Amino acid sequence: MKTGGKILPIALIAVMLAGFGYGYYRYNLLSKDLASMTRNKEGLEKQVAAMRDENGYLQRKLAEEQNKNNSFQDQISGIASTIGTLDKLSKTDRELLQKYSKVYFLNENYVPESLSDVPADFIYEKSKNIKVHTKMLPFLEKLMQAAKNENSPVQIISGYRSFNDQNSLKQSYKVTFGTGANKFSADQGYSEHQLGTALDFTTSDLGIGFGGFKKTQGYTWLLDNAYKYGFILSYPESNAYYQFEPWHWRFVGVKLATTLHNENQNFYDLDQRTIDNYLINIFD
Repeated sequence: MKTGGKILPIALIAVMLAGFGYGYYRYNLLSKDLASMTRNKEGLEKQVAAMRDENGYLQRKLAEEQNKNNSFQDQISGIASTIGTLDKLSKTDRELLQKYSKVYFLNENYVPESLSDVPADFIYEKSKNIKVHTKMLPFLEKLMQAAKNENSPVQIISGYRSFNDQNSLKQSYKVTFGTGANKFSADQGYSEHQLGTALDFTTSDLGIGFGGFKKTQGYTWLLDNAYKYGFILSYPESNAYYQFEPWHWRFVGVKLATTLHNENQNFYDLDQRTIDNYLINIFD
């Protein structure tokens, strides 16, 4: 028993040592695995970081390309707009906003691109055929109808006149009024009527006499409303070209007419370069 009693502890110690050894072995294995996992994790983190950097770089490059594309698109749109503007201007008669009365001259061959008959309902002398610029006619019709609806009807005495028509009219005025005709009648080539965008108005009770038009309700209505339809009074009081002509109105487009009305300016007092800026919008 004594001998056996000594053997038992030794065996127990051996078992314990073996257990410790195995445990140490397992510990080393786990440590190595843990270290390997740590290294793998660090490697993965580096890969993820690298991928993130690359993704950020690609996103920046994509944004740069998108900005370039947007810039190109803006340039293309700008070029297209410019081309559209130039094309529109090329199809618009540049004579329409020139200051003709004693300033610019229309030659005897000038005729508006298109003329249309004014409806008989708008004409004072129903049997008379009056023509105006075709593109202006819709604006004129709206003006005439609005004046009628607001109990201030006006009627048309005169519209388009050719170079020769103006010459004949001026000669007849000279016979009647002598040199005094120069105060109210333009020479051929200087008349706004040759453009097809100028009109002489009257009222049914006034007739063809111009003298009293200033006192009519129709004239007052035109002063307050004609600009809404693109018309202006060519020769207001104290103008430097002709005597005051309350009956004579010219179409210059809604945008320019509205500007002149709001700023209380006269068409003929503006610089021609300023006026030309409105040409592209004359029939808008």
